[in-house]
Amino acid sequence: MNFNDLKNPKMQWRGKPFWSWNGKLDKDELFHQIDVMKEMGFGGYFMHSRTGLETEYLGEEWFDLINACADYGESLGMESWLYDEDRWPSGLAGGLVTKHPEFRQKAILLEIDPLTEAKDVLAEFTCDVEGSTYTKLGAGKNHLRFSIVEQGKSGFYNGFTYVDTMNRDATEAYLQSTHEKYAEKCGDRLGKSIKGIFTDEPHRGAVLDGFSMYREDGASTVPYTQKLFEEFEKRFGYDLIPKLPELFLQLNGEAVSPVKWHFIELLQQLFIENFAIPCQQWCTKNKLILTGHILHEDNLTSQTAMSGSMMRYYEHMDLPGIDVLGEHNKNYWVVKQLASTARQTGKTQMLTETYGCTGWQMPFAGHKAVGDWQALLGINLRCHHLSWYTMRGEAKRDYPASILHQSAWYKEYKHVEDYFARFGMLMAEGEAVCDVLVINPVESVWAQVHLGWSDCLALQDKKIQKVEDDYQKLFTDLLENQIDFDYGDEEMLSRLASVEGDLFRVGKSTYRSIVVAGMVTMRSSTVQLLKAFEQAGGQVIVAGQAPQYIDALKADFPSFKTIDFDKEALLAALPKAIALVEAEDIFGQVRKTDKGLVFAALNVNRDERRENVLVNIAAAGHVCELDLQSGEILAVTSEYANGVTSFTCDFSKAGEKVFFISPEPLIEARAEAPPEALEERPLSGNFEYRLGEDNICVLDFARFRMNQGEWQNAQEVLKIDQAIRDQYQIMRRGGEMLQPWFVKQQELKELCELELSYEFELTYAARKVDLVLEEVDKFQVFVNGVALDTSHTERWIDIAFQRLKIPHDLLRQGQNTISLKTIYSEMSNVEAIYLVGDFGVALKGIQRQLIPLVDKVKIGDLCEQGFPFYSGSFSYLVPVPAGSEKLRLPQIAGACAKVKGQVLGWDPFIAELDGKEELLEVEVILTRRNTFGPLHDAVEGRYWVGPQHFTTEGDEWSDPCIFVASGLLAAPVIYLNQKQETKIYEKNTQLSTAAL
Repeated sequence: MNFNDLKNPKMQWRGKPFWSWNGKLDKDELFHQIDVMKEMGFGGYFMHSRTGLETEYLGEEWFDLINACADYGESLGMESWLYDEDRWPSGLAGGLVTKHPEFRQKAILLEIDPLTEAKDVLAEFTCDVEGSTYTKLGAGKNHLRFSIVEQGKSGFYNGFTYVDTMNRDATEAYLQSTHEKYAEKCGDRLGKSIKGIFTDEPHRGAVLDGFSMYREDGASTVPYTQKLFEEFEKRFGYDLIPKLPELFLQLNGEAVSPVKWHFIELLQQLFIENFAIPCQQWCTKNKLILTGHILHEDNLTSQTAMSGSMMRYYEHMDLPGIDVLGEHNKNYWVVKQLASTARQTGKTQMLTETYGCTGWQMPFAGHKAVGDWQALLGINLRCHHLSWYTMRGEAKRDYPASILHQSAWYKEYKHVEDYFARFGMLMAEGEAVCDVLVINPVESVWAQVHLGWSDCLALQDKKIQKVEDDYQKLFTDLLENQIDFDYGDEEMLSRLASVEGDLFRVGKSTYRSIVVAGMVTMRSSTVQLLKAFEQAGGQVIVAGQAPQYIDALKADFPSFKTIDFDKEALLAALPKAIALVEAEDIFGQVRKTDKGLVFAALNVNRDERRENVLVNIAAAGHVCELDLQSGEILAVTSEYANGVTSFTCDFSKAGEKVFFISPEPLIEARAEAPPEALEERPLSGNFEYRLGEDNICVLDFARFRMNQGEWQNAQEVLKIDQAIRDQYQIMRRGGEMLQPWFVKQQELKELCELELSYEFELTYAARKVDLVLEEVDKFQVFVNGVALDTSHTERWIDIAFQRLKIPHDLLRQGQNTISLKTIYSEMSNVEAIYLVGDFGVALKGIQRQLIPLVDKVKIGDLCEQGFPFYSGSFSYLVPVPAGSEKLRLPQIAGACAKVKGQVLGWDPFIAELDGKEELLEVEVILTRRNTFGPLHDAVEGRYWVGPQHFTTEGDEWSDPCIFVASGLLAAPVIYLNQKQETKIYEKNTQLSTAAL
């Protein structure tokens, strides 16, 4: 264990973001962005085709740029990684595979009492159906028809469908069209400057759910592949076709069915054999690390619906991963599933695709909170979603924010990356102290699926809901009491498990206790293993009701030790954890190294601190704290008695602590005098300020007309774009639009002449008002009817935005108009425009007013003080008295704050001061949410943000802008040394605002 790496962790442990290649790519700009990523503390990047890509995917220029970036990244010590698809999910090569009908994803469709004819009918039956229940076949009032249908086509797949991942020929076509091209074009870079390849969200199709099927009747389908019935009979010994009603419905209301269980098991086997294994074999042959994740992990329901057992797929990835969407997604168990497989199969690194759908507004505290519990449970490679190459057109709405230079906080982000690199490195040291195995109950869901059981991954069945509830309760009861455990997948146990004395071995891991809880059915192979383990002296605990089925058939379950499904009963039955924290909401993990124990603990509560918390470690030794923010090693005062080392500590909101317990001290403890009593004093009043950028006014409503027709009333610009596309019957822009590189392969037609008129009011004689817009070369621009010179522009925030100076004499007090004229085609982008300068902004409905900047600001939302759209850094100039030793910011609305070079990213937001009387600069670095939106989404506290939320309808839409608060929302607090004479700072010529 090398503690020297704490200060500056190696590239291996640093995050590698999804680098969104989403425009017309330029090598110099790509190199510039690699430089930025290194400055941000990243260790590399995944080169990832996304919505908006104009450079031809898998064309010659594409490969030239891939190689150039790999070479340049290598020169900087950065890792370059490939991504195996145009957008996602992986497997269709941007439509190159699924333009062939035989490779398209298909399904078996159930129709009850159909009124029309059908093709490819498999079978028809007569029975009585009520809800999801049917009675004996051969008689009754209802007609069941089963037929084969093709998945609906989508612009997201460039006009085709997703691929049949259970078809080996389709996978071979995919590997030939994508992977083999990389092998041909990238040569010996593979395995060297190009480390590996990311596969994203492959799946085998939805089971009676409808998610991703692009069909209105998707909830009435199950996946189909050409050899489905042949393979079913070969593997399970009976014909599936006569059993189709039992697959879709419940015979006489019976919830559990071996037909359902067998069917989903078959899908799992075919998916792994025909997609997972060939992809891994190709990567191994070509010296690439295979990483990524599959669809859809969040709970047992979504796993069953889309992919089956996640754990079994992870076995066939070199660096397996997961996807955690949103800022408040606490699906802890998905990391535990991943870590369990990794431990059992000897994989040391695990990936998370994280921060997707969080929106521009997520602060550093959110980055930490989302990443912390994942790092605690073993994630040590963060793949940030998303870092945009450009914000041009629709690309700017592709699941913001952009974790790159477009965000005002990018220069401070190394503070976050250093922290997580240290966390990931430490949690990979040694080996986990984990003696408990929990049998994973996912197959209890498989055996109970039926028509209507789930709706777009939202569970509808109460019996299955109990499986989910028990699953999550067991996880929380164990982890909140610092009892580590692994999950055991039943099929993997049948291959990897054995009994060794009183130990239960699964691959490379061993366990002393096995817990069975929340299971409806269990495999007979698992039952036999549990019997053998108990007979050898091992502990098998059944918490709550035992499974009522074996192999999905009613059966008597063997008699093992049974306890109530209750936290206290469970804790009494299991051995005590080696490290215990006497507080709520604390998860913990212990790792044993050659030099001592690492104990990491995390307060998973983002709203409450835990103070003066007692920690007990069942080991003797010296304790130190490994500070993840600074990389420092800090001595901890502890006591040892009766085999237990004890000490106390505080946990901030969502705060972590990492301790090292070793026979020899890493750092000598020094006797320190008690801290001086400090006086706490809020600093209220109005403050002078400084802007890090010019202020911003967004103009996103315009009047418009086509072909010199009648002017239409002002509408939001994206709604205008939709109206034009609807009129000419072309696909709307959005998350499922055709890729520009694909559209450009056909002849582009000019559709109409378009004029846009944006208005704003100027209430004073402004000194500087500039205009920012996209694709300036495609527009004629007029200010109050006078053509604007567009030949000289400056970059603003992103390469997509060009800044134009508006001559002062073109503006007037009162109403002003900016007009744009263009020829509209399918590739056109109608977007907001921006005014930037030294003005304030006031709003009246959709009307924008430019007003003078205020002289001073008060504590409170900056949106209400002339800065509603501002999204750069905002510095408050705060007088502090002599003797000020610390400053605390009780409530900031922004990404982070900065005081005297100290980045304050999360609770407790405290900066150390010099004790001098001074005019202190307190810099709050805002997010881009109030500039780039969504500004009209009326759903408060939306769980996640995607492209569709920029063009909501009805009650979910608001014409007036809806902002998030920004700035200091509570007065800064200083801590004064009471022994010093305190003198409030008075501004003088030696220390002035101008000097700062």
